[in-house]
Amino acid sequence: EHIKNSDSTEEYFTAFVQKNPFGTITDDSVTVFDKGAAYLHSGMYTFELGEGDARAPVEARFSYVWRRFGPDWKITHHHSSVQPSTPDMLQTARDNFQKWNDALQTKDPDTVAKLYATSGLSFLPTVSPEHIKNSDSTEEYFTAFVQKNPFGTITDDSVTVFDKGAAYLHSGMYTFELGEGDARAPVEARFSYVWRRFGPDWKITHHHSSVRPADPAAPAAKKKEEVKKAAPAVTADGKEVKEWEQANFEERKKSFWSKLFKGKE
Repeated sequence: EHIKNSDSTEEYFTAFVQKNPFGTITDDSVTVFDKGAAYLHSGMYTFELGEGDARAPVEARFSYVWRRFGPDWKITHHHSSVQPSTPDMLQTARDNFQKWNDALQTKDPDTVAKLYATSGLSFLPTVSPEHIKNSDSTEEYFTAFVQKNPFGTITDDSVTVFDKGAAYLHSGMYTFELGEGDARAPVEARFSYVWRRFGPDWKITHHHSSVRPADPAAPAAKKKEEVKKAAPAVTADGKEVKEWEQANFEERKKSFWSKLFKGKE
């Protein structure tokens, strides 16, 4: 209801006071009108409601307009609303990534480029040595890239929020499928996006993508395998080991006699 009279106000509070409400202001400000005869008091408050262990806090927003009537202050306007839940920025980030990925599927470089900011841009693409800072260069890059039929899938990600939700960093790992038909191949890469809200729209102000480096453990495993091959395992009849041992024995014997005769020269 939009309450406009005393009777309805009293009726509302007849039920509300039974909830045992207790309010605490957490943030507020004041705007003065009519040379101090009235003011707007607005901000955030937390109300505790309920009985005993069932008592629970409710975060809300408030706006009061108080006006002086003779020696007394009276409320002429009161608006209270439950604080909206904080948006799920990780879901927002994934939704924006999906919008970017869908733009790639159009194969229209202009559609993709329009998701990037027109100024203050820092774009370090996966397959370009350039540091792109403007819309024209962004579109030029995607003119070639969309022809590779790219399709990205996030495999690991996280979000850091800035400026009270007006911007965020979305970073992690994604896998891109590139190419045609049977020649299509996956490419594992790392990504960092900074998205910023401009009015109702989200725009990319930073994008850095790089191919995932090879696992450093792979060369070590290969070397270990080579060492393993140098010393064959025991076979059923032991023949392979004997041949290897005999070869090494002959080498050691030659080295021994070589050193011995050299010492007598």
